[in-house]
Amino acid sequence: MKRIALVRLTALGDVIHTAAGLQFIKAALPDTRITWFVEEKFAEILEHNPDIDEIVPLDLHGLKKERSLPKLSSIYRRIKAASPFDLVIDVQGLIKSAIVARLAGSNVAGLDRPSAREGIASLLYRHRYPVDCAGIAPIRFATLIAQALGIEITREMMEHKAPYLFFDPDRDRRELDEYFSSEHPNLLIVTGASNPSKTYPPERWIEVIRGLKEANILLVAGSEAERREAARIADATRARLLPPIDLDGLKYAVSRCNLLLGGDTGPSHMAWAMNRPSVLLFGSTPRTMMFETEKNIALTSGTTIHPCRFDKSDRSIADIEPKEVIQSVRKLLNGIISEKIRCR
Repeated sequence: MKRIALVRLTALGDVIHTAAGLQFIKAALPDTRITWFVEEKFAEILEHNPDIDEIVPLDLHGLKKERSLPKLSSIYRRIKAASPFDLVIDVQGLIKSAIVARLAGSNVAGLDRPSAREGIASLLYRHRYPVDCAGIAPIRFATLIAQALGIEITREMMEHKAPYLFFDPDRDRRELDEYFSSEHPNLLIVTGASNPSKTYPPERWIEVIRGLKEANILLVAGSEAERREAARIADATRARLLPPIDLDGLKYAVSRCNLLLGGDTGPSHMAWAMNRPSVLLFGSTPRTMMFETEKNIALTSGTTIHPCRFDKSDRSIADIEPKEVIQSVRKLLNGIISEKIRCR
């Protein structure tokens, strides 16, 4: 196959996890040209990746605000302009992603009906594959891609992956660089999430930050509401809130940090993708939403979570004790400090 397309429109964390498979596609099929269809607001997370030949951003979210024929026609033309493909793989398993995949080409692969989040989407696929929704997120997506392409992507391969998120090397970063310390380990905390069930309470963050005096602590937040809450946390502690940054700037900030701490949200998953240590907090979602390693730790609330269906009203993330978070962070930080001393 010379030309393949991946359809993974949303959400940020899932786009990041799906991208883990790209390097293995190129290793197995070096002559293959890869196109990626993605929601416009997430396209920047994929930019500068040498394994992606073309990114096609689609403003499907904008259709909710502007349901017009010209808008729909523009999206349709953009999809068709990128065609044809030898194979299109819909990694998302939704009706909207299946429609995009089917418009992009007739030879479409995707999840079978029991595996897809919206089972009816499978009717638009020529090839259907089973993937267990209870599996580890990056492996689930890679398994579908591997089956569709007839290649091998194993857990062991994932464990030894190269970092795969890339930022613009030519941008001026002086404004961000001023926040990072050369003397103390830099701890980046993602305080918010798009879903409240994935958000650790501000008073808990404050307690965690006050217990980690050995680190230079930086907060990152996206929306105005998230930034107001992060500012409250910063005002009550010695942490500093980073200025508003786009996804390219966020990739750079993650590359500069020694450790990332956050909930189950897209920016937090950037740490594993960039081979940075992390501690992630899980309440309403299972720990299988991340790839755990010795340096990428999941802390859970202890609540029984369905592996495939999540309760957005679940606020059990608040039950994770700050002392447990502090202990896990400190363990990784001590390892980082010891490693720096050995390298001097």
